[in-house]
Amino acid sequence: MEKFIKQITEEAGLAILKKFGKVGVKYTKEDVADVVTEADLAANKIITEAIKKKYPTHAIISEETEDYQSGAEYCWIIDPLDGTRNFLTRTPMFAVMVGLAHNGKMELATIYNPCTAELFFAKKGKGTFLNGKKVACSEQKTWKNSWGLASVNLSEKNTANLRKLLNHSEKENVWVSAFGSAGVSVMYQADGRRDWRASQGGGLWDYAAASLILSESGCKVTNFQGQPWSLKDREILSANKYLHAKLLKIMNSK
Repeated sequence: MEKFIKQITEEAGLAILKKFGKVGVKYTKEDVADVVTEADLAANKIITEAIKKKYPTHAIISEETEDYQSGAEYCWIIDPLDGTRNFLTRTPMFAVMVGLAHNGKMELATIYNPCTAELFFAKKGKGTFLNGKKVACSEQKTWKNSWGLASVNLSEKNTANLRKLLNHSEKENVWVSAFGSAGVSVMYQADGRRDWRASQGGGLWDYAAASLILSESGCKVTNFQGQPWSLKDREILSANKYLHAKLLKIMNSK
């Protein structure tokens, strides 16, 4: 399964790259900002057809198709193109995200940015790897001058979270990035380029692979209540062991 998940993730990413800068919006979902391109659909087809052929009894949850064989022992959770608006605006910050859960627990995960040829892979209990080399989250020990990640979408929840960060920054200065792609954000945190991340909203595919990539890199990964992240959560707080308690306190401040 390890070889398979890496192979389908890279194959989907390369198919996306061939369409980068060449295709536009195919259709829009309920949210006007939630757009789908030929690249999303092509990547989704590559991944889902490969899974159905190789593992016909497994379930599939994908952003671009209806759930398949819900309740199966193994479940693949897929975001075939995370960061579609970046893709559309010729911004090379998007990723393919694939996770595999076994009986409700994440076991394998991949995130791949084809523009930078960075493939992150994690296996439960074995660590996180970038192109085969083991990586770890940051060792930043103080909140002051830490560099975190937040959502670029200023929804009601995200705006409230940013306001909490801004209010606290009056006491301790921090830096915040917003990349427009959950997958890219996770990649930057997993190998220590950023120190922490707070995200709410979206679908399971935005968090499943991310949760394992981050936890296996050494991050503490929870929901906004501080409980270990699970498949029922649609939010994530992640930081190294030095910063997570502070992040949790800020996100729960009034």
